[in-house]
Amino acid sequence: MQPLVSILIPAYSPRFFAQAFGSALAQTWANVEIVVGDDCPGEEIRAIVESRPDPRVRYERHQPGLGFSGNFTRLFEIARGEYIKYLNDDDLLAPACVQNLLVGLHKHPGTVLASSRRLLIDAEGRRLPDEDVTQPLLPASQTLEGRALGNHLILSSTNRLGEPSTVLFRKDALRVEGGSIFRWGGNEYLCLADMSLWLRLLSAGHAWWDQEPLSAYRQHGGQLQRSAHGAARCVIERWLIVEDGARAGFLADPEHHAKAVRNAGTNFRYWSDREDSPPEFKAALAEFAPRIPAEFLA
Repeated sequence: MQPLVSILIPAYSPRFFAQAFGSALAQTWANVEIVVGDDCPGEEIRAIVESRPDPRVRYERHQPGLGFSGNFTRLFEIARGEYIKYLNDDDLLAPACVQNLLVGLHKHPGTVLASSRRLLIDAEGRRLPDEDVTQPLLPASQTLEGRALGNHLILSSTNRLGEPSTVLFRKDALRVEGGSIFRWGGNEYLCLADMSLWLRLLSAGHAWWDQEPLSAYRQHGGQLQRSAHGAARCVIERWLIVEDGARAGFLADPEHHAKAVRNAGTNFRYWSDREDSPPEFKAALAEFAPRIPAEFLA
């Protein structure tokens, strides 16, 4: 029997939800459950789900909303599948996404996650040119050793594996820490939430990379803009992820560790020294500064 895959949609905005939901319903892998966590203040998302009745769908209304981390975590906790496939409410899955990722994941024992190339699209669904982060990770589909890939992610400080909509993973490979799927080493990740999640999984096993584009990441004006405090978290988390990664067994080579620390420290000093930064941004960095070695702050 085919293993069950839980497609989890932490929903808030109804603008593109019908398209995302439709791409989940259209999966060629038969044994899926589609679980919608509805944080929307209105009834639009409920109406869309009810307009397309399907026995594979479970719907849960959250009032008040659980928020970013809360919705992701709640869906993970109630998922019944052996495998987890998140889908953001504005992204799309190719029809064979789940099937191809599962087939790839099973090619090598010890593989815990599978990802693929993703396309960039605009609000109208038109293809956009690749950005650096969406360039193909590799020229051909293959299995990657988990720690080596994790080292690459930390050293490049770039999430080349993709957003939550891009990756499929084994549910039993992930332990929820402190009631949040995005908590690692006592740190709650926001800016690098998905990357911190992938690193935790890569510390437990290998990854499959599929060169075919199996999802689409939508860029549009309605996406959340970062506050000054949120922008500061992006700088701070680039330091935290080096610390947490090293504790998890990444960066075991002293040269790799030194380079990662140097990169994160230099980035922190650059943003701390920017005179045009908002006061809230600078205050958040100043509060964290005692954690940074003095040579990066002189």
